[in-house]
Order: sequence, then C-alpha cells, then structure tokens
Amino acid sequence: MTVLTVGRRNFLGLALAGVAGVAAPMLGEPLAASATGVDYAGLKRALKGPLLRPGDAGYAASARPFNAALGIRTPAAIARVAGTDDVRTCVRRVRGHGVRLAARGGGHSYAGFSTPDNGVVVDLSALKSITVKSNGTAVVGAGARLIDLYAALAAHGRALPAGSCPTVGVAGSTLGGGIGVVARAYGLTCDHLTGATVVTADGALHTVDGNHDADLFWALRGGGGGNGGIVTSFTFGTVPAPTVTIFSLRFPASRTARVLRSWSAWMDAAPDRLSSLCAVTAAAAPTNRVTGTWTGPAAALPGHLASLITAVGAAPTSRTTHTYGYLAAMKYFAGCLNETVTGCRSAGRESFRAASRMLEHTVAASTADQVVGLMRRQRGMVLLFDSLRGQVARVKGADTAFAHRGAHASVQVYSGNAANGAAVLAVQQALAPIVGSGAYVNYLNPGQRDWAKAYYGANLPRLRKVIRKYDPDRVFDFAQSVLRA
Repeated sequence: MTVLTVGRRNFLGLALAGVAGVAAPMLGEPLAASATGVDYAGLKRALKGPLLRPGDAGYAASARPFNAALGIRTPAAIARVAGTDDVRTCVRRVRGHGVRLAARGGGHSYAGFSTPDNGVVVDLSALKSITVKSNGTAVVGAGARLIDLYAALAAHGRALPAGSCPTVGVAGSTLGGGIGVVARAYGLTCDHLTGATVVTADGALHTVDGNHDADLFWALRGGGGGNGGIVTSFTFGTVPAPTVTIFSLRFPASRTARVLRSWSAWMDAAPDRLSSLCAVTAAAAPTNRVTGTWTGPAAALPGHLASLITAVGAAPTSRTTHTYGYLAAMKYFAGCLNETVTGCRSAGRESFRAASRMLEHTVAASTADQVVGLMRRQRGMVLLFDSLRGQVARVKGADTAFAHRGAHASVQVYSGNAANGAAVLAVQQALAPIVGSGAYVNYLNPGQRDWAKAYYGANLPRLRKVIRKYDPDRVFDFAQSVLRA
C-alpha cells in the first residue's frame, strides 16, 4: 500500500495558513503587574544555572512561546535551572513578591501560561535526563521532550503512551492527562505515572507516590500543569514496545456526516487495540479523514476497516496502511519518519488557535449533521475527534484528577490561522450543547469562560482543596489556575 507520511501538526495545518495573531483575554484577578521586590541580582548569584533578564544575550529567543500567535512575551527573568536546588531557590526568592512564577518544560502551553509577562520563568529544559531501569521503570527529568523519551525507551524495547508532537514536554503532557494515538490500547500517560519529585510553594522538595503525599500525587495525574508545585522528575511504569499498524482513510465530502456517525459507532464496538481520530475540516462541503493505530496482528486490521467502510456506505477515495515499530510510528505522527531523533527535535514554532470539548456520547445522525453544518460556515479550521474509552475508561473517574474517563472522544478545535481566535472560541461554545461541555486542560484556551468545570468536572472541589493545601498563598498563580476556579 502507499504510505502517506504526515505528522499530526502537518495534518492539522493542511489548508490552514497562519497570519499575525490577536492577544487573547486573561481571566480572573491579576497579580501585581510590577516585578519589583525580587532581588534579581541575588537570585542570579544563588543559581547554578543562568538567569536571563531583558537585554541579555539569549533572552529574546528564550522568551518566545511555542505558539507564535501569542506574540511577544516579556518575562522579568528566565531562570534556566541546573537542578532541583535551583528550582527551590527560585521559589524561595520569588514567592511573596506579587510576581508570577511559572514552570516551563517544553513551552507548548496553548495559552502561553508558561511564559508570563512580568513573571519569572523556571525553565526546566536542562533537567532532561532519562534513565530506564531493567524492570522497565523510567525516571524522566521534567525538561525531557517526547521524542527523546520515545527514543530512550525504544533502546530498551519499552514504550509509554503519550502525544505525537515530538518537542512537547513530558511534564505538561503528563500533568494534563496525556491523550495520545494509542490511548485506547494503553491509557493516558498519567495512568503510568508511579511517582514524582515536586517543589511546592514553600520551597520544600516532596517525593510523592500512592503512599507519600498521595493527595498531591492524585492531583498530578490530570490536574493540569502549573498547579500546586513544580515537578522536577517523573517515574513511569512502561509497557513492552508494540508493533503499530497505522491507517488513513478519506471518503467523499458528501459523506462527511455519515463518516463521523459511522466512525463513532465503529469505535464503540472496537477492541481496545484500535485507536483512531476522525477529522472534519471546514469548507463549503466539509471534508473528512480517519487515521488511527492498531496494535494487534497486522493481518486483522483489514477486517476492522471493512466494517467502517460498510457503515459509511461508500468506498474511500484514499486508503493507506503501514506497519512500524513504536518509535518509527511516533516519528510518523510527528512528521519526521525519515529524520533522525535530532531532526525530529528541530521542529520550529507554530502559529495557531485552539480549544476543545469532550464528546460525551456516541454521535447520532442529528449530531453529525449539526457538526458538519457548523463547519460549513467556517474556513481554515478543523475538528479533531480523538477516540477515548478503552483502557482510558478502565480507570475510575475519581482515581485521578483527569475527569473525563467516560468520554467517547476529545474534540480539538484547531486553526492554523492566528486571526481565527474568535471563530475558534465561537465554535467551541457552539459545540457544548451538541457534543458536551467538558474540555481537555492540555488544550487551554484563555478566552474560555466555563474552563473550570469544563476541565475538571466532578473532580474540581477535591482538586481545589489539594492545591490550596500545597499552595495556600497562590505562589503558582495564573489566569486559569485551579485556585481561581
């Protein structure tokens, strides 16, 4: 079969051209805008790693958020910490001065909350060590990127389910839950977290797991990055690296509503080893694409695909399949299949607007028609329905802070047009009565008004209590902090 190599970001960007962005509104009562009161000279002397201030060499590049649509950011200082002691020093010297203190792993925060204006950025990028033990346990620094984790695990025949963008930080992805392309087969990234080291708002270092600071450990699994403390390392249980068969199907645009409805019912009946995404791209006649992964025997996949094709009632206009090892599969989705790991790591900044909802139920015919009708009125936008349930739903909703265990899929509203912020937000609002009012905290939207309940659902009261315990003075404050919920 023909192999179509296209990364998730590249796929999202098809026909979505980016232009200059518009700043999104911030929510809640802000901290003092002034960065006065912090002894930056003393902080610089106390750190082993460098402290960058405006005007310093390297500051401008380091101050840019990954999402270029967010414009220019001007933090008061960026601490490129050399280790946990530096993190503790930053917390102790900055807290209490009315200055935002934000941890930054990969820097991919959709809203740019990890690079606040007038704040102090604790840049964890140097904390990127990865140790894989003989029992498959992986100890991962908070500055590690997904592609480096995949490569390190692959060398030991192991894998961890996580996202597909290669330069996304392990930290932020895990703390928000960690939806990935094999989620139904292996669950979320946070489901494999067995422990972590965390610097809390008082500057203390905690080693947390199910028996030590268990409430904070619970919050780290889906409670969102930036809340409660700065994680400096993660300990994961991993799985044997599977062989992955990747597939992609397109159907005539006239069948898009039928594709969405059929895909939804198909995923309801699918075995856990099958995960997939259904994309509906805006146009006068919205187009469709179904991509996915199968971790069972490759020979069994055609029968599953035939079931979907029969339900759609039309032959696909294109169809591709290919089987890879786990690392190659993740490079495929990253758009760097034929690159080295170093090449995969070199992906540059992007400009986009995004938001999300959670699909609560199987898509009915009327729901599919409404979704397609909504996208008929948009341009430069795509809805990405990422299948859940399977192993994700095997964990009870109260067992981790991730609140969407019963959701049928996540729905990302994505545009590569930086001027499309208002349209993305409008589509997200319009989707709530159609698909459900939940949202995924790793797809932050700073203009979203129902964010607290949408991100955390029934887990919000417990999560708020835990975060207040470890950060009573709102040291790690930001516009969508749990303590503002």
